[in-house]
Amino acid sequence: MELVCWTPIIYNRQGFPRDGDGKPFLPKNVFVEAITSAVIFYYVKKDKEIENKIKKYLLSKDIKFDEVSSKVKTIVLSKYPVLDQLEIPEKVYLSEKEIQKKYIEIFDLKSWEDVKGFKTEVFKGIVPVEIKSPHIEKLKAAAHSYAEALAKMEHSFLKEHYLSSLFYEPLINGLKKWDIPLRIGMWTEVSFKGDLLFFWRIKEVRERVLKQLKTDIRPRYVLYIPDEKQTTGWTELKIK
Repeated sequence: MELVCWTPIIYNRQGFPRDGDGKPFLPKNVFVEAITSAVIFYYVKKDKEIENKIKKYLLSKDIKFDEVSSKVKTIVLSKYPVLDQLEIPEKVYLSEKEIQKKYIEIFDLKSWEDVKGFKTEVFKGIVPVEIKSPHIEKLKAAAHSYAEALAKMEHSFLKEHYLSSLFYEPLINGLKKWDIPLRIGMWTEVSFKGDLLFFWRIKEVRERVLKQLKTDIRPRYVLYIPDEKQTTGWTELKIK
């Protein structure tokens, strides 16, 4: 299996972690988070009981910002333990020569503006990675469902923007052909990323989250690399 980074990936504002010998790597949690987000979206969309349970939680009086993602994750995975027996290396090493330091825009999809960018390391390339799971077909279906929904959501803000035809239309068409699409690393600064994306279509939930948590339920602020004309984190786990 290979990790193909179709667009540059970021770990955090400080750059990529290094081991004791100074070699850069992606830690296991980057993959776990990306796969978990896909699984959450897919099974909420697929299972009305799960949808109603999470909806009830999000409309409760005691919803707390720092508990949202973990609570939603618990609800989904308690019924669908598809992350059980998932094997991912602790470190996936990157080629130092394919790491660059670039200016990253925090791009507001609504206003089409850079709200406050920063410089950090990015990686774009192909690296071997061995990920194993007895539920690989379920994870594949979840990954496609989530990545395509995320791309279409971002594209919906940019229909009149040059990125619509330059980047998002080819991306959306390309995703269908990828083996396992994953949005990995730091691609937005919204704390729960796209974990609640499914609930945007439910008016009472999106209004409740906006009022209670003071945040758009959609990842409105995405990380964008001006000289690449690409948003970050679009990768494919390619099965050889």
